[in-house]
Amino acid sequence: MKDQLQYLTRLQEIDEQIDSHERDLARLPQEVQEIARNLVTLRREISEHKERLAEIEKDLRAKERDLETEQDKIKRSERRLLGIKNQKEYNALSRQVKLGKKVAGEIEDAVLAFMTEMESIRKTLEKKEKDYAAYEQGLHEKKAEEEKVTKAAQAALEALGAERAAVAEFVDRDYIKKYQTVRKVLGKALAEINNGSCSECNMAVPPQLNIRILKQEEIISCPNCQRILYVKPENIPAFNKIDQ
Repeated sequence: MKDQLQYLTRLQEIDEQIDSHERDLARLPQEVQEIARNLVTLRREISEHKERLAEIEKDLRAKERDLETEQDKIKRSERRLLGIKNQKEYNALSRQVKLGKKVAGEIEDAVLAFMTEMESIRKTLEKKEKDYAAYEQGLHEKKAEEEKVTKAAQAALEALGAERAAVAEFVDRDYIKKYQTVRKVLGKALAEINNGSCSECNMAVPPQLNIRILKQEEIISCPNCQRILYVKPENIPAFNKIDQ
C-alpha cells in the first residue's frame, strides 16, 4: 500500500507539471492576442485623432480667414468714421464697428478654442503613438517568448506523458479511478497530513484516523474534502516505522 501511495503522489506531481505547461501553452497565445487587440484599438484611436486634427486645422484656417475679413471691415469702417460729419451716419457706423468687434471677438474665441483642442489632441497623439510603439515591441517579444515556451512545453509534455503512463501502470485501477474523480472535481487529488491536519482544507483529522494514515496500510480520504491523504516518509514518527 505504501508503494501505491508513493505512485499516486508521483502521479500528482507529474499532473501538476503537465497542468503548468498546459497553462503556459494556453496563456501565451491569449497574451499575444490581447496585445494585438490593444494595437488595433490604438491604431484606430490614432487614426481618429489624426482625422479630428485635420478637421480642426481646416476649421481653424477658415476661422482665421473670417477673422481677417472682419478685422479688415472694422478698419475700413473706423477710417470712414474719421471723415463723417453727419451724426446720424456716425452713430450708425459706430454701431456697425461695435458689432464687427463683437463678431471678431467671437471668432477669436473660436480660434483659441480650436488651438487649445489641437494642442490637446497633439499631446494625446504623442502619448498614443509612444504606447503603440511599446505595444508593438511587446508583441514581438511575446511572440518570441511564445515560440520558445511552446517548444519547451511540448517537449516536456511528451516526456511527462510517457512517465505518467509508466507510473499509472503500477497503480491499482480502483485507486486510479478515485484519483481521477477527485482531481476532476477538486483539481488536486492528494493532500499531505501536516501536524494532524489536511494540507488542502486545513481540517484536523481524528487521532485514530491519523494513526491509520501514518501506517500507510490503506487508502484513506479526508473526511472533509475527500482528498486522498498521505504523509511524507520523513514525517512518520519512529514508532510507526517500527510498527511497519
